[in-house]
Amino acid sequence: MCGIDFVIAVTDREATKAEEYVHFDEKLQQYLLKEFGKDRAFDLLLNLNLYGTDIIYTKDIPKLIKICDKLFEKYASVYGPQQEIRNFVKELKNMCEEALKLKKHLYAIGE
Repeated sequence: MCGIDFVIAVTDREATKAEEYVHFDEKLQQYLLKEFGKDRAFDLLLNLNLYGTDIIYTKDIPKLIKICDKLFEKYASVYGPQQEIRNFVKELKNMCEEALKLKKHLYAIGE
């Protein structure tokens, strides 16, 4: 499956060895880009490199949590394919909160 895997780490080496991840499917990213691509508030999530590695530093993680909350709210009562969005942002928000507790960054590793 193509897309981006989010992992908690401080170094590149730690990121490559991480066992827990949250997967951001490429099709889901494309769908969200169509919906919110012009809204700069979603840039942190939607403009990640599908073929490289981006680091979301600890100081930026609260911004990503706000994005997750907005998306979860928007798709709160929607079923079908949009339920996948809710599941993804819920998992990502949990990972963000864990990263903040550990004082670590999120690595977004494209495939």
